[in-house]
Amino acid sequence: MEENSNKKSWLNQHLATTIVGFFTLITGLYTIYTNSNQSTKEKLTDYKIEQMRLFNEEKINTNNRQTAVVYGELYDLLHRLDVDRVFIIQRHPHLKPIYLSVFFEVDKKGISLVKDMFQNIPISDMPKFAKLLSTNNWLYFNNIYDQVEDQRAQSLMRTLGSTDIAIRQLTDVTGEWIGSLVAENTQGKRLEESEAIEMMKNTGNTIQYILPPIN
Repeated sequence: MEENSNKKSWLNQHLATTIVGFFTLITGLYTIYTNSNQSTKEKLTDYKIEQMRLFNEEKINTNNRQTAVVYGELYDLLHRLDVDRVFIIQRHPHLKPIYLSVFFEVDKKGISLVKDMFQNIPISDMPKFAKLLSTNNWLYFNNIYDQVEDQRAQSLMRTLGSTDIAIRQLTDVTGEWIGSLVAENTQGKRLEESEAIEMMKNTGNTIQYILPPIN
């Protein structure tokens, strides 16, 4: 009787030890799995972060290169046409444009900057001028009082001293208007339209597909 009781007690202890060992093993395996899984997730997260960093660096470098090309072309046009200033009117934001702004601009010394006054102007504030820009491949004004009907645009031109103004439309690869290349003189200085047409066409073709958008 006592022997059976001892045997039963031994079996219970052995079973308890086995169960504890089993759960210890399961816990150990789960810990190893969890740590391994966490390590994999961390590595994947680190990889994604690194890829995003490299993507952003490449995007910045690309934008910097494109910006340098655009400015180089504008300076070249400024000197070849011998005008007072050259700039680009862009609509933005890129995906849903509601404003017009000037970011890219080069000027001769002593000429006031257009972009100081031409920032985040709602397209709805100069609808006639915006429509002209979006629907005409080429525009030329040598009398803003008679030729520019949009009062907001005319007021800006008068304030900036603009007299002769040549405007070349810029489009993306789908042919959609993204902005306008502008060359102009001030204080009554003449701009030769026939000469400007060809030069601005070449400049526009060079920059319109690499022009960084304004966000």
